[in-house]
Parts: sequence; structure tokens; C-alpha cells
Amino acid sequence: MQPIIKVKNLTHIYTDGQNNKIKALDDINLAIMPGEFVAIIGTNGSGKSTLARHFNALLQPTEGKCFVNGLDISVDENIWHVRQNIGMVFQNPDNQIVASIVEEDVAFGPENIGIPHAEIRPRVEAALASVNMTEYAKHAPHLLSGGQKQRIAIAGVLALLPQCIVFDEPTAMLDPRGRKDIVKIVQNLNKEKHITIVYITHKMEEAILADRVIAMEKGKIVMEGTPAEVFGQVKKIHELGLEAPLSAEVAEALRQAGYELSRDIITDEELATALCQ
Repeated sequence: MQPIIKVKNLTHIYTDGQNNKIKALDDINLAIMPGEFVAIIGTNGSGKSTLARHFNALLQPTEGKCFVNGLDISVDENIWHVRQNIGMVFQNPDNQIVASIVEEDVAFGPENIGIPHAEIRPRVEAALASVNMTEYAKHAPHLLSGGQKQRIAIAGVLALLPQCIVFDEPTAMLDPRGRKDIVKIVQNLNKEKHITIVYITHKMEEAILADRVIAMEKGKIVMEGTPAEVFGQVKKIHELGLEAPLSAEVAEALRQAGYELSRDIITDEELATALCQ
């Protein structure tokens, strides 16, 4: 099976306001397979969002290559096809909402790429249903809550029928209920619709839901594996300036106190089961 996204020796250098050259990404190699749910974690400035913006050609490599379905994103004639396959959802939904009525906003993307009008209506209805926003089709987006706006932003991407959606800290501006709703939708898109998910976050309780976790520091991938393999290394997570999930932290503290506990405990259920034994 061919990766949907493949990155080879990718380096990205930008120039800051003082005309200094900054290496945001340093020789990244990565493959993401169709249907995967991959979380990318790291502190601010680690390079995770810069990497994500290469996946649909919002940024171009300074060195190395990024391929989407085998297409080189640095080739101009490939960009349209790349963006057809890779959708992006950002942390502020107001930056993605362009119309004054919800259903018109969701229809904007398909209209923009020339989808026949008869096909757009079913796409809009299906996209709104996928994010539980059908009843808000005729509403004005600016009257919705932050979580509802984010769901509309996701629907707008879904209407383009992407193979993969990149979420760049989609819950950062939401309250706990809004975060829970968005995370559930992301999981459903992956498990039920088999959409590949790349999920950028600094919330570890969200990252543990992924199939694979990639941790970045100073533009490099420094850890990679299942959530248990990554978050079981509590000391290393702390060295990266991150917090491990609470259950992993408690399990590590108990191990330090002499209790024999598995290093792959990262959820409340796993911790409770281990302690009850």
C-alpha cells in the first residue's frame, strides 16, 4: 500500500523579521498510510504546524521532498490535486468561514472547484450530517458557538471529499464540551468514514486516541510509536516540555515508589485495572 503522505529529508528554512535564517524543520522523514490516525505533538516552535502545512502545499520544502499520493507538492501542476485530497482545519474557525449562511459556506468549496450544482446539495447535506449540524443549515455562522463554528469548518472540508484531513490544534479555542464534540467527530471520521487523520495538538488526552504519536522538538522527530510506547516514557515527555496523560504520570510515580506496574498504562481504565489486581 502506498503512503498517502510521504516526506523525504524535508528541511524548511524561513527568514524572520531580523533577516535571520531559521530552520523550522530539519531533515524530516515520515510516511502516513491511508486510514491512519496520527497525532503530532510538541511545544510551540517545535515545527509541528510547519510540517502540517507542507501536507497540502501551503508551504514548500527548502530541501527534500513531500509527496501526496505519489505527487510531488513542489510541482505546480500537482498542487490542485494535492489540495483535493488533503483538507485542512485550523484552530480558529472564523478564518475558514466565508459565507453568511451555514449551508452556503459548506457549499463554497465544491462550487469553487467546479462540482456540478446537482452534486453539491447532497455533499452539503452529508457533510452537515457528519458533524451533527443539519438543523443549523439556514443559520448565520457568526451567531454560532465556537464549537459549532468549528464543526461548520470541518463540514466545509468534508464537502470536498478529501482522503485525509489535517487538524491543526482544532480544539485550542474551545471549552471542554466543544473539545469533546470535535474529538468525537474526528474519531468518527477516521473509524467510520476511513478518512486519514493528521492531528496536531498539545493536549495529550487527545493525542492518546491516535494510532500513532509523533513527538517533535526543534524541527526534528524525536519520538514515534503507539500512544503507549510514547507516553509510557514519562521522563522523556517531561524533557520535551510536555505533560504525559495523568494516568501515565500516576503510574510512573507509583513505579518510583516501588510498585510493579506496566509502562504502557496511559488511560484511567488501564490504571484502575492494574491497581485492582
